[in-house]
Amino acid sequence: MMEFDEIVVKETPGLCRCCLSEGCYKDLGSEYSWMNETEVYADMLLECFDISITQHNEGPNGPNRLICEVCITRLRDACNFKKQVLDSEKKFIDMMGRGEFRPKMLIYQTQMKAEDAVEAVADDAEVEYLEDDIDFGEEDLIKDETEPSVSDITVSTLPVKGKRGRPRKNALVKPEKRLKTKVDDKKKVVAKGDPPGPYEGCTSERRRKNLKILFNHTSIIPFKWRGKYLCFYCGKNYSDYTEFRKHTKSHGLCTTKDYSLKLIKGNNVEIKIDVSEIVCDICNETFNRFEEIIDHLIDTHSMEYNKSIEIPFQEYRLVDYRCIFCDEQFSYFGYLVKHVNIAHPQNSFICDDCGLTFNKKRDLAIHIRNYHKQGGYPCDLCMQHFKTSHTLRRHQNSTHYRQCKTCGSRFASLSLLQKHLQVEHPHKEGSMKCIYCSKEFHTSLGVRQHINKCKVKMVSQEPKPSLPEDETEPRKKQNIITIRQNIQCVLNMSTAIPFKFMAKYSCFYCSKKFVEFDDLRQHTNLEHPVCDLKSKCMKRCKGERINVKIDVSALACKLCCVPMTNLEILIDHLIEEHKANYDRTIPSSLEAFKIIKDNIPCPLCPDQVFRYFGILLRHMNSEHSNNNRICDFCGRSFRNVANLNVHLSYAHTGSCECDICGLKYKNQWCLARHRATKHNAKDYKCPICPELFQSQYHKQKHLIKVHDIGHKCSYCGKMFTRNSFMKDHVRRTHLKEKNVPCSVCNEKFFDNYLLKLHMVRHKGERKFSCSICGKAFLRRTNLSTHMEMHKKYGHVQLQV
Repeated sequence: MMEFDEIVVKETPGLCRCCLSEGCYKDLGSEYSWMNETEVYADMLLECFDISITQHNEGPNGPNRLICEVCITRLRDACNFKKQVLDSEKKFIDMMGRGEFRPKMLIYQTQMKAEDAVEAVADDAEVEYLEDDIDFGEEDLIKDETEPSVSDITVSTLPVKGKRGRPRKNALVKPEKRLKTKVDDKKKVVAKGDPPGPYEGCTSERRRKNLKILFNHTSIIPFKWRGKYLCFYCGKNYSDYTEFRKHTKSHGLCTTKDYSLKLIKGNNVEIKIDVSEIVCDICNETFNRFEEIIDHLIDTHSMEYNKSIEIPFQEYRLVDYRCIFCDEQFSYFGYLVKHVNIAHPQNSFICDDCGLTFNKKRDLAIHIRNYHKQGGYPCDLCMQHFKTSHTLRRHQNSTHYRQCKTCGSRFASLSLLQKHLQVEHPHKEGSMKCIYCSKEFHTSLGVRQHINKCKVKMVSQEPKPSLPEDETEPRKKQNIITIRQNIQCVLNMSTAIPFKFMAKYSCFYCSKKFVEFDDLRQHTNLEHPVCDLKSKCMKRCKGERINVKIDVSALACKLCCVPMTNLEILIDHLIEEHKANYDRTIPSSLEAFKIIKDNIPCPLCPDQVFRYFGILLRHMNSEHSNNNRICDFCGRSFRNVANLNVHLSYAHTGSCECDICGLKYKNQWCLARHRATKHNAKDYKCPICPELFQSQYHKQKHLIKVHDIGHKCSYCGKMFTRNSFMKDHVRRTHLKEKNVPCSVCNEKFFDNYLLKLHMVRHKGERKFSCSICGKAFLRRTNLSTHMEMHKKYGHVQLQV
């Protein structure tokens, strides 16, 4: 080892930080390639020795940290040696867990001298761990020579604790004490791989050890059943037996600390096992019965399986659903379970009232609840009493629930009764209708329950205002069911694609988000080819409150494949040619758009074309709507109720008061901006590292700079914070797109903003004038440059 006291450090730029030698060396923090692998020597030092080399701006090397080739070689050797030790330790632990070897000590029938035993132990042990003053005791030696010996005693390996890689001094026991050890049937040997714990001798722990031996060394797998196969370990369900078996085997070896094994407490929890094939995983020997493989593990492989512990196994053949007791085969596993419980019960739970026996305590409890309830089973409607719950249910279905109150006819189901009422006993128009949605009902009770569900205030009993002279009948209430049927008719009989939009295109049926509408169109055609009235998306369609946006860029009839130019022509075609059930008297709740990539026309003024759908919506809200939905808090008007609800949830919900300084803001966005700028609040966390940021933009910039995550240009590799920025970059820089022409000179530009700047030349209107000299300019930037001249030459600059 070198003497560091004799080294003189000079002010040279090249200095190894590991041995202080001078020369031209490599940097500790840089990446180097060696043997087709990348090396960072600072990381290797930290990983192998937990040493971090400091960095100083002053002194030799300046801010650099260098290392010489000699130290690099020694560092590689140390890292490789550490890896070798860890791999060897892991392999050794795995071998111990599998029980591949077992230390044994043979005690011969002939009497052994104490001197020989001491010498044998001393030869095998390391001298540095032996204590100097070891008193063996002559009395113990004489006593051992006279005791009868026992052959082949298996001694379990003692667990090593303390510092890693160094045995404890008290791990060695005296030879006399080891010779004196007897085999006691009441004391169980500790299984290898499982250190003794506080519950070592309890029945539950021994039961878990039995299950561990069985599941780890045989092809038998445990399972659960809830209409499908459930994994015993994680609860994942499968319908296919092959996939279920493959998944269960993928969990690997189980341990006594697994949660699934700890749940088995007592003998009342039945453990279902699949015995379709019974094979020993150690020697690949096949068996016909479950008991045979248990004896095989104990006798042949010396497994410490305790047969005295009762485990409530229930064996099934999942491969063919064949009963292992009577060889009867079933088509469904539920039938097999019912057959085994009735025909081949393992338990005998007897009912005290009727004497019937049941295989499970659960079945006995269900039987008592349905057949032996104290006080009988009274009917709540007619107060008759019945002996069992089944007779009560049969009485209620036939007498009360499925009987027509008008003619007394009885029906097999409620749906048949409802159909009978609609056909045979229709009510008068308007007598059984909801006053809000005009839904029809057959009973007054049904009407009242529906009104309570609508959560709408009851209409006051004041007299209705008189109708104008030109109106003879009040305006018909909107029928929500008819509106939904109209929407379903258009979606199922045409190529119209429904969608939603909230910063991205989202699926109308499952709300999955897409950046490009072509991906949404493909997803809708594949995943949702048919629109169902009972689906959640259709139940959200409630008349004029919510309109459905549809794409009609490639509109055609699905029945005859005739292309259509607009939605109105399509509806007329469906009614006339295909007799579609479309009600023209109900106002349409469909909003038609032509979603063409980068060229989305306005449906009301087709001359206006927009690149993004969000800009088109803002245009329609500002130019083509009466904005008759007014916010009660701030007075802003909106086009429809949906936009108003979004505004209310964003701007007028929750507290907008700063919890630090107490200032109040009109919405949460302004409050968040105040907290970030004034109080340096960092509410945006990086999803990869724990660093926090003031805004979403700063977080995205961090992801690009540090983690190389962002929207990457496929041409030049440049990263952007938003996908729209990346697309604009591709169109502007690489594709050189210019799709917006000037109406005067036909010069084309990239977007409307550049066109607006260009149109200033044609209009010639100089809006920006200097307040000092009065000179006018076309653009604000030219005025700013002009004002700098006044400032340079000493003129007083006035704010414009």
